Amino acid sequence: MRIGLLFTIIIFTIVPSLSMSAQRDSAIIRNSGSTNTSGYTITVWSDATGSVEVAGKIDSSFVLPGDLNARFFTELHAASASTDAAPEHHCMKSASFGTRTTVQWHGWNSPDLQCPPLSPSLGALASDVNAIESAAGISGGPHRIGLPPSLRKIPPATPEVQPT
Repeated sequence: MRIGLLFTIIIFTIVPSLSMSAQRDSAIIRNSGSTNTSGYTITVWSDATGSVEVAGKIDSSFVLPGDLNARFFTELHAASASTDAAPEHHCMKSASFGTRTTVQWHGWNSPDLQCPPLSPSLGALASDVNAIESAAGISGGPHRIGLPPSLRKIPPATPEVQPT
């Protein structure tokens, strides 16, 4: 009888802890976009995988180098726990072209990582975010929103001559 009880206690204490250790952690990098650019969302997982969502649909998946992934989560923990990262300041940006890049992790929201001067912990996090954007294929700059084909007008090769 005691062996059965002991076995039950072991099962109910060990199995939940094993399943909890197998869970992946994640963080979300968001770029707001602007009037002329699409925003994007990058989800980064602790197993070094990630995905990019542009205009509400998954655009691509990627794998980060292990050292970048580990550094990102370490810097993220440091920035979220740091008292020097708490106050948010605003920087001047164009109303039409300015974007905002933030990170969300375990209920913590970073300030805009595009607004210097950043604290040392936020500066390190911003550097990691730039590297992750490059690894995700976003390093080429903003995602421009193109005009639908029906609204595009291609200028004629030669100017039209009006009769006089």
